[in-house]
Amino acid sequence: MKKAFTMLELVFVIVVIGILAAVIIPNTRTNPVAEAAVRLISNIRYTQHLAMLNDKYGTSATWYRNRWQIVFSGAGNNFFSIVSDDGATFATDPQNSAVNLQNIELDGVTVTLTGGCNGATVISFDNLGRPLIGSLAAATTPYPVGQLLTADCVITLTNGPDTTVLTLRPETGYISGI
Repeated sequence: MKKAFTMLELVFVIVVIGILAAVIIPNTRTNPVAEAAVRLISNIRYTQHLAMLNDKYGTSATWYRNRWQIVFSGAGNNFFSIVSDDGATFATDPQNSAVNLQNIELDGVTVTLTGGCNGATVISFDNLGRPLIGSLAAATTPYPVGQLLTADCVITLTNGPDTTVLTLRPETGYISGI
């Protein structure tokens, strides 16, 4: 008698593994807060990248109003857009240039900004990647008093009992998740 698997036994094991995978995989649940944190971190970094790459300095007396910014909107700040401060130029998705990064929803996640950006809904970046807080649409100088971030900006993402905290650092604009 040979001690080996028959083809029938091998097929049976593969079928059982396939059935178990089909039953178990759809039931795995992802964490929407963790997904939103990764998405937000990458989009804040992308906004900073655009600001450093696409220096908005120009001959206009109000050139600084056109800086790249990320704008939070909606109930609970659960939508964001990446826009040049002129309000008409939206960033395009780097993976699909046909898609503008406008009113992107963080599914069911509430965003709260505290610390150095307490209550703000706009974070913009200068050509060195430094974060500024608040809209520059009505600014009369390149660096309005109080708008350059001087303390850590704490961004809290919440969905029910799940919470994640992101920290945007002043001067460097580095964002990290905890």
